[in-house]
Amino acid sequence: MKNSLLILILLYFVYGLKAQNIIKPSIGTKTTFAIVIDDTSFSKTKNDVLAYKSVIEKDNLGTYIISHNWKSADEIRSLLLKLYNDKKAPLEGAVFIGTIPIPMIRDAQHLCSAFKMDQDKYPWNKSSVASDRFYDDFNLKFEFLKRDENNPELFYYSLRSDGAQKINSSIYSARIKPYGNKNIDKYKQLSNYLKKVVNERTKNRNNIVDNITMGRGNGYNSESKVAWAGEQIALKEQFPYAFSSAGNTKFIDYNSQWPIKKFFLTEVQRPELDIMIFHHHGAPNKQYLNGLKEGSDPNTSIENLKLYVRSKVKSTFESGKSKDEAIDYYVSYLNIPRSWAEEAFDLKKVEEDSLLNLSLDISIEDIGKIRPGARFIMFDACYNGSFYEKENVAGEYLFNDGNAIVAQGNTVNVIQDKWPDEFLGLLTSGLRVGAWNQLINFLETHLIGDPTFCFAKNNNLNFDINTAIKLKANDNLFWFNLLNNNHADIQSLALRKLFQNNYSNISNLLRKTYLESYKIVVRAEAFFLLSKLNDKNFIEVLKLASKDSYELIRRFAIEYICKNGSDELIPSFTSSMFFDNTSERIFFKHKSLMKLMDLEKLKTEVKRQADLTSFYDKKDIENILFSIDNNLASYTNTMQIISDKNSTNKIKNKQLELRSFRNNPITRSIPQLLKLATDHTNDISIRLFTIEALGWYNYSHQKNRIIEGLTPLTLNKSENKSIIDEAIKTIKRLN
Repeated sequence: MKNSLLILILLYFVYGLKAQNIIKPSIGTKTTFAIVIDDTSFSKTKNDVLAYKSVIEKDNLGTYIISHNWKSADEIRSLLLKLYNDKKAPLEGAVFIGTIPIPMIRDAQHLCSAFKMDQDKYPWNKSSVASDRFYDDFNLKFEFLKRDENNPELFYYSLRSDGAQKINSSIYSARIKPYGNKNIDKYKQLSNYLKKVVNERTKNRNNIVDNITMGRGNGYNSESKVAWAGEQIALKEQFPYAFSSAGNTKFIDYNSQWPIKKFFLTEVQRPELDIMIFHHHGAPNKQYLNGLKEGSDPNTSIENLKLYVRSKVKSTFESGKSKDEAIDYYVSYLNIPRSWAEEAFDLKKVEEDSLLNLSLDISIEDIGKIRPGARFIMFDACYNGSFYEKENVAGEYLFNDGNAIVAQGNTVNVIQDKWPDEFLGLLTSGLRVGAWNQLINFLETHLIGDPTFCFAKNNNLNFDINTAIKLKANDNLFWFNLLNNNHADIQSLALRKLFQNNYSNISNLLRKTYLESYKIVVRAEAFFLLSKLNDKNFIEVLKLASKDSYELIRRFAIEYICKNGSDELIPSFTSSMFFDNTSERIFFKHKSLMKLMDLEKLKTEVKRQADLTSFYDKKDIENILFSIDNNLASYTNTMQIISDKNSTNKIKNKQLELRSFRNNPITRSIPQLLKLATDHTNDISIRLFTIEALGWYNYSHQKNRIIEGLTPLTLNKSENKSIIDEAIKTIKRLN
């Protein structure tokens, strides 16, 4: 029976391969690209797809067109892997057009920047991550679980333990997935988009990056002006020409005007705009820009309070309370005139509030009315790139009139504390947008649109960066010589390649670069690469990085100091609490991550430094000591719950506390966590939760202790398979 089933599967796979229609590249090139498209989309837009292939090949990139009635994601991955392994002309990237299987990844939340959802509690389509890392990272291995019962495009996979546990994409990828609407068929959308790409890439082949706009919504990065300023300084290093008199660079903050929406929608339509960077919160169909109007004058404060009351009274009424109950509650609670609460049922006010709410954020409907001019748009926001939904923000910008060719967005929520502009300056060297995204992606990070799009080279680089990044990837001498290049991101790329190639003296090189470079972008790259080594040079640099002039470096230095947990770093952390507390995002790190340090030793150091320092207000020190005591009490309670062998604490309570170590990898908890993980008398779910949580200790100075403690589990043949797999995953994550 098993042999018969195997033969059937093999015949189906062979038949599937034969049924694929493959149009080969019409030119011989050093690397190749693949257009993967469903049969129907290809038949309805064939001339446009062929024109798209032709315009790509004009940039000296041989292109396959592979069309098929795709039945699984695995058949596409296998085909791409075969093309990637072609030694004569290896595949460098792919684009997935139309109805292409969407991998929904499970058991891989450590590959996300922020997404953490209980897979047992929530539906599969919500607790899985739509990700094309399935297609573009051949180091990862997956186990097929099932196809979605309601949406046949979704294929669920679990990340296996015998593959890599860190992302290092082998090729770049993107989605072109029109969804259509009441005004236009999705195939017509696709046709129009491909025509737009061909037209832009034909008429504007010499377009350089000289027009950049960055916009910020409320609530992003704690609305820190220090973080905002630091990013602008870094961009000047990455795009020097755009900051010259010949270029144009703009920065629009959410409170520059209120509401800011119409200014963003006007700016993004500028025909000469090359890059638009959006920093804000988001949803699949929304860009969140504004909250209530800011202001300290009485009229603004009163109007904001009235708006708040109307909203709350209405929602309370809709939840089942009577009108009088809803009104009476808020009148009493806020001690306000009754007339303010009664306005919640004034039809004129209801209409005004509705119009106001529409003016605060950008919706799908708003985007459909404009002609985006920016060629490349970055959505540094949650869910704006949700190509698995019926509609999404990134797609709406592209499947529209105007010049928008490619966008970067995320399929789930994304962390705010990241370096969104890392390597972005390489676009001035003619790097393809897909190759840029390949350098910086998380599980959720995706391109929507044409990944082969590039701007014209606008520097003195004497080689083709797209070819070099692929074919000279392992040439350490080539990259070492580029450390002297004037462009900050070329230097940074050289450091990254040397790091990936395990250059023998990489730690000392990164330390030297951090200490000596005047470019904050290069220092940042050296710093982040050192964090992955987590050695003595990293400890030394961390102390200096906590005082760096670049806010992003300081912010991550505080995070890494806490996650490293070395007592040697307590003085630097304390000094930062005293003297860097006006940088909002760093102040947030102080408060939220101090619990990761040895709190008794931190308290002693706070008192020691306080005695040596002059403060205008000693109350600040009292507040710090109060926070330390609160965190001590909280930690003691957590450890009591997870260590309790009695039935007083239910398994769910223990699981909840163990999950907290994912965001709070407290180094001093390692011995107790290892004890829980290796104790066979514990419930298997507790052991699994503990082992998984230990995988988040990659910055800890005691991570080797975790590896040593978990390794015996992987060698014990009588151990539960789930335990072995999770232990293998954690060890790989820490190595």
